[in-house]
Amino acid sequence: MKISIAARSQPQEGIRDHTFFLEYLKILGMVLFAISLTTPVLGLVIFDVDMEVMKGDKSLMGQLIWDKPILPYVAGVIIQIIQWFKFVESHHALKSTDLKHILIVFCFFFILCLYPYFEMNIEFTSDQPHSRALFSIAWGLLGVFSFWQIAYAEKHKLLKPSMSKGRIGAIKREIVADPMVALICVGLSYVDFITWLVGMVLLVPVVNFVMARISISSGH
Repeated sequence: MKISIAARSQPQEGIRDHTFFLEYLKILGMVLFAISLTTPVLGLVIFDVDMEVMKGDKSLMGQLIWDKPILPYVAGVIIQIIQWFKFVESHHALKSTDLKHILIVFCFFFILCLYPYFEMNIEFTSDQPHSRALFSIAWGLLGVFSFWQIAYAEKHKLLKPSMSKGRIGAIKREIVADPMVALICVGLSYVDFITWLVGMVLLVPVVNFVMARISISSGH
């Protein structure tokens, strides 16, 4: 029985190569991180300008800067910069993707888009424990979806061969640090504002630094 060369070269029905989506995911991720980092500050400045103009207050500079709880924004920037580094390394490790992996990444993007809302909300609801808890949960979910997408990519062999098992394990360990710290901060949010704030500002960089040092010490 003869089989033509053309028939043998036909790709298997139902299989698609989604590799070309990687570049678009990278570009979209960079844009969303840029928006997420700048929206809270721009939004609050515009809001306060509008409010003070309506009130007829001429001392706008004092309203724009000095009446803000600035440390939540500092913590927010630190959290998002750390998440950016992890997103870049995880994305760079990919050699391909598939539809489910893309959907997991879009879930990560969805939380990233919501994050500025919770960050801006802190100025008006910092005295409410539930608001502080939501802020912490949103950042913890970023870590959950980040961990899920790299774990899924490893399981379905979407990572580059150059990524060793040790380095993949190190990336996952560094990523899971964020949900762990976020869970602690959810508890601290029900103590008081200052305890929650100090815990978030200190624990985020310290725990991530410790995880990075562990990875370096283990050669990964």
